[in-house]
Amino acid sequence: MSGPFLLRARQRPFLLRGAAHSRTRKDSAMPYRPRELVVRAREAASLLLATLRRDEMVARFLDLYAAQYRRPGRADQPGLYREQMETIRREAVLAMVLRIEAALPARLKVSVSVRGAKRPQKKKKGKKSARARPANRKASLDLVIPFLDLFREEFFVALGQALDWTDSDAQEFWHDLELYEKLTGREPRHPTGRAARTAAASGPFVDRVALLLDPSLMEQARRAAGQFQTELNGAADRVLRKTFTRRRI
Repeated sequence: MSGPFLLRARQRPFLLRGAAHSRTRKDSAMPYRPRELVVRAREAASLLLATLRRDEMVARFLDLYAAQYRRPGRADQPGLYREQMETIRREAVLAMVLRIEAALPARLKVSVSVRGAKRPQKKKKGKKSARARPANRKASLDLVIPFLDLFREEFFVALGQALDWTDSDAQEFWHDLELYEKLTGREPRHPTGRAARTAAASGPFVDRVALLLDPSLMEQARRAAGQFQTELNGAADRVLRKTFTRRRI
């Protein structure tokens, strides 16, 4: 843990993500002042949790599944229902956070550089292609600590405070979020044909929720979890849209 993340960790009752993963270009124009970005980040975390709570999204999902497929519900097995509620709500937070993180670069209008990635080289056309690139071109691609990290840091601090995280809770959340990112990154970004029809019923959220929901009928549970993830994605999009379109005084 380094830089501002280390400073924040010393001031908070829980640890933040161990290192910054993103970088932006020096010539990226930022549409928000740092203080305004902090306010919006904390508001996004608050809105995310409020949306889940106010709309009772997880409870409604569990109740609809039990009614549609005639499975045990809150009245039949209250203990199991409470356990499912708690664990699936955590998975829902992970899914919504992942959705928001993926949309941040576009919302903040910054360029993101992937470490170790190489641009495809174009075929040479005569002698002109052999001309050296100007030195200032390389300088313009120098990387700095981005506003993305500022937003993420404040977002996760607010999220952890609202959920009353301990250090252990935070570490478990980062581990699961990184697992989500890794597994989601293996899926095709723009599926077509049959892949497009089954995309909503695949991925880490779908697999984990289906196992929690109804392990004896996995395919049925996976389809239901896929539909729920689509609903969560829409809710996360609305949270971010509301956060960045609201005018500030």
